[in-house]
Amino acid sequence: MIKIPCHCGNIIESDLEPVVDPGDDPDIYTKIIEGDFMTFHCPQCGTDLKTETALRLTDSGRGIDISFIPELDRGEYLSGRMDLPGKRVAIGYRELVEKIVLAGENLDDRLIEIIKFNLLEKADSNLIKIYFSHRENDDLIFHIHGLKPDQIGLSRIPGTVYTKLLPQLDDLLGNDDIKLFTEGPYVSVSRIYLED
Repeated sequence: MIKIPCHCGNIIESDLEPVVDPGDDPDIYTKIIEGDFMTFHCPQCGTDLKTETALRLTDSGRGIDISFIPELDRGEYLSGRMDLPGKRVAIGYRELVEKIVLAGENLDDRLIEIIKFNLLEKADSNLIKIYFSHRENDDLIFHIHGLKPDQIGLSRIPGTVYTKLLPQLDDLLGNDDIKLFTEGPYVSVSRIYLED
């Protein structure tokens, strides 16, 4: 159980546990993707509060084991002062959504991060963030944040790019530049692009 302080002074007691098994409640995946997960309603003032709290999602049936931490804890985790038990780590809500969508699409997150790395190399800017959004027909759709204020760009990568790179994944993972963001439980190109 977590306690969430509301702006009105009320403390909301949630039944959200530190370890969540989405297999017990498949609607959790929909709530995560739609942004309703970790949103709580204050019965005193009627405000809906969106919070981020550290937790672990484990669903052995789908092979999901994600330790989630809020964006505010990024520095502590990357500095090695925080040890997390999950097979994967998601920092911030957008990364959690991305990991869940990738698992649902049965896509290897390491290869998706390599594709994002190539897109970021072409953009040549550390202000841009890229997230996998969904698969449309056979195309991989990425949302690009930071190109213009208050706008989200879109990049459509043919699914054949993923298919051609998949047999090369082991060789790609041996590349020193790629190891920087694919080794360990935190598989994210943000490890190198958000540090500057």
